[in-house]
Amino acid sequence: MLVWATLLVTILMSFKQAVPVIWGDTPSFVESALRTLEAGRPIVTGGRDPGYPTFLAVTFALGGDLGTVVRLQQAAWVVLMLALAMAAQAATRNAGGLVPVILVATYPGLLLFRNVITADLLFAVFLNLATAGLLVAACIDGAARCWLLAASILCAAFAACLRSQGLLVPIGAILIGVYLARPAMPARRAVMAASVATALALMLAGSRFGASNSDQASAVFVPKTLFCNHLNMVLASDAARREIVAQAADRADATMARLAADFAAEPGRWPVLGFFGDACLFDTELDRDLAGKTGDALSAAAAYWRIFLAAVRDRPLAYAGKFVRQMAYGLSSAWPPYGLEPAIPISTDDVPHVSEIMMRHGRAVQPIDLQGGPVRIGLLSDFPGMSAYLFKALSVAFVIAVIFWTVAAVRRRRPAFVTRAGIVIAMWAASIATAAAAHTLDVSRYLVPAVPMVGLTLSLCAVELTETIRAHRAVPSATVRRAMRSGPRSGSSVS
Repeated sequence: MLVWATLLVTILMSFKQAVPVIWGDTPSFVESALRTLEAGRPIVTGGRDPGYPTFLAVTFALGGDLGTVVRLQQAAWVVLMLALAMAAQAATRNAGGLVPVILVATYPGLLLFRNVITADLLFAVFLNLATAGLLVAACIDGAARCWLLAASILCAAFAACLRSQGLLVPIGAILIGVYLARPAMPARRAVMAASVATALALMLAGSRFGASNSDQASAVFVPKTLFCNHLNMVLASDAARREIVAQAADRADATMARLAADFAAEPGRWPVLGFFGDACLFDTELDRDLAGKTGDALSAAAAYWRIFLAAVRDRPLAYAGKFVRQMAYGLSSAWPPYGLEPAIPISTDDVPHVSEIMMRHGRAVQPIDLQGGPVRIGLLSDFPGMSAYLFKALSVAFVIAVIFWTVAAVRRRRPAFVTRAGIVIAMWAASIATAAAAHTLDVSRYLVPAVPMVGLTLSLCAVELTETIRAHRAVPSATVRRAMRSGPRSGSSVS
């Protein structure tokens, strides 16, 4: 009861005023939401995913504003914290398992996104609800397990609609769900088949696959991201350079010079990547150079795909090495010291942009909707030095927990622990593997949504280590007691 009370007090103390915070992605999300509301179907601008704009559009349609969006995000965050705590309690049967969840509730990098008009918080909610559901399903049996698995698969599908980098999350949830649903009785098969079909339909209709691109940036976003974040491979590949020259034609020399300049911009900005990929990503003239004779966005997107695939085929080991380095970085920074400042930084340049977008679509803008001042996060963010050391230490603890789980899995011991921790680790890997393959993890905020499930891993490992140590201590004590009991009997037989 004391631990649960501590968690509830931590949640209450973390609440601040529901002030919307405008960041760099906010204008694209708001524009996409208003166009979705007007068209009645998912429409995206600026390369955003359609899930969050659809959430904004529904909120606007029901009479809400950006302040309402923040209040809903805060409520979703509370639901997530309580769900994680209940999952930790169900999986460990130990109050000590809730301590890492309490630390998650104090983490400024996650608290920050409750106020920001961006998809990160909702992505975190659905991703971790899916993980918590799978974890609890592994601890129960019967019909409840089957329905919980179905709900987890749907949550994973919602996560993929909110962020295309989570594309592997529903795949991982389906595979784990099918494994946990054994034995495959007819009723279980029907429920699982229905949940998988619903998840696939949801992803086809509500993810990037089903959205309509209304600007060039959205049409080229995915292939251009792959192209720009692997620019070192592209420039080092003869096959990729030939594709660029063939597509750019008489502009080939200027195009290659621009790519070389983009590659040289801000070296070391992203340590693992080795260069600053955004210099290329925001180079709009590059789209025109690679669009060919037609000059449209679809031709440019096709060119980016061909060039990227040519580079991967030419240098597969370089691509594999980059992926491994990114995953290793993600593992070592699973609990990144990000967002530890006392206040949320606000993109004041985008505040008038959002205001102009809303007025252009006929929506009134209230002063609270576009607050320009800093928003205090509170709790541990007021102690940034202590917070940095604390969460770096927890990152190290997570790496140790993964190693401990690996040893237990290889030695085929503690099957319950191996299964439960394996679910969390597999979902964590699925949540960042796509980013490692397509984007960069050097910016720590890409890992923030994975933080809560890291807390579940620490809960499972802490309890398992405690029980293991207790069992080892009990063995010598039992041996001593047996020796003491057998001592007098052996003595009397000698006499």
